[in-house]
Amino acid sequence: MERSWPMTMEIETLMAERFEFTDIDTFGRGVRHGFIIAVSNGKGGKKAWGDEVFQTWEAARSTALQCVPGPFDIAPAREVIHFGKNPSSHAYHRSILFGDKDDSNHRWYAVRVSPGYQRMAKAIDGLAELRRGESIIERNLRDANIDVFMPAFWKEIRKHRSRKLVERRFPLLVGYAFIRRDPGAGFDPVREVDGISSIVSVSRDRGPIEFSEADIQTLMIAAFDRNQAYKFKRATALETARSTRRRQLDTELGRLLPRGRSRTVSLRFHADACINSLDDRLKERVLGIMQMIDGLENDEHLDEYREAV
Repeated sequence: MERSWPMTMEIETLMAERFEFTDIDTFGRGVRHGFIIAVSNGKGGKKAWGDEVFQTWEAARSTALQCVPGPFDIAPAREVIHFGKNPSSHAYHRSILFGDKDDSNHRWYAVRVSPGYQRMAKAIDGLAELRRGESIIERNLRDANIDVFMPAFWKEIRKHRSRKLVERRFPLLVGYAFIRRDPGAGFDPVREVDGISSIVSVSRDRGPIEFSEADIQTLMIAAFDRNQAYKFKRATALETARSTRRRQLDTELGRLLPRGRSRTVSLRFHADACINSLDDRLKERVLGIMQMIDGLENDEHLDEYREAV
């Protein structure tokens, strides 16, 4: 992206972490189109929650479901950033303008996904948390600059050989995903995306079926609720396994150490105090148990002591 003067590292970082600005002119004004979480400003109007513009409708909706306690709307918006006219100055300010002239024409449509394209794509370092576990078809559509929503849920799977537990994301609607698009732009670019089998329609003559925002919101809430239930169940299973395993190791450690520990002295402190007085064989065993206790802070070390959720 060309600029008419050098920019500070702070501004470079700001632009690198977010999606790109466009239309940077000789006055240093950059514009990007996205979506905001519109909440009440307490005066009968609306304001952008968090003073933030999101790249996709899905990202804004997902953030709102997790972070915004009250009523909200997802609205199109433009963010304008002004870098100033003075080439020697690095000062800038930004404005968020509600509305986007092209967004009112956008609708939701269902697409059929080819077999195998709803499995998780290869992880990419530095990818936004909202895209963790994204499927191949979601990545392909996003790379083509097409808004996509695929209802999905998380589940743990135990590997056959290592017996380790791994998290996997599965589609709620096998073989289907939803895209948000202006029908006036046509659907040929969608059909050309690798992994798209077809666009759901009543017939060839009547065109693709439109879905309302309420329909998609219902699916998003269902997926969000299931994801929250999974997180809670997994966290509970981890802490239960950690507590149970710690008690087992503490009991085993207590049997190996000399008696005489005061109730006010922790078992770990007692072990550190008398470790050098033990014979080599017993010392090695005590150190091994202490190492296992320290390792309980790593969730992966608990896989063999709990069931998959």
